[in-house]
Amino acid sequence: MRLEDNFYIVRSVVLTDQGAFTGEVELLPQHPIYEGHFPQQAVVPGVCTLTIIKECLGKALQREVSFSAIKECKYLSALLPFDGLTLKLDFQLVESQLRGVVVRVNDNQTVLKLKATIR
Repeated sequence: MRLEDNFYIVRSVVLTDQGAFTGEVELLPQHPIYEGHFPQQAVVPGVCTLTIIKECLGKALQREVSFSAIKECKYLSALLPFDGLTLKLDFQLVESQLRGVVVRVNDNQTVLKLKATIR
């Protein structure tokens, strides 16, 4: 199931010839997933953050992308959904190796560090 346009909106996605992959997305806090994760204090599920990265990279590469291995995935801060919550994806892609971070634009805080292999 694709999350784009119902869990988040893509503001920008860019992949340079040098392998820099950047993107900016806005999360939609009204999504029904938050009713179960969690009703009293909604939190963006970690798997949804990984799906956003995968979908945005696929958009930049103009093909389906999947993770064949995740070597490191560190969540440094919880993502609490609110109106206007914007995330910046800042990655480097060399061959099939993806490395980088997800930053909460609203306060410039890194929320995720990722090292993965894609296919």
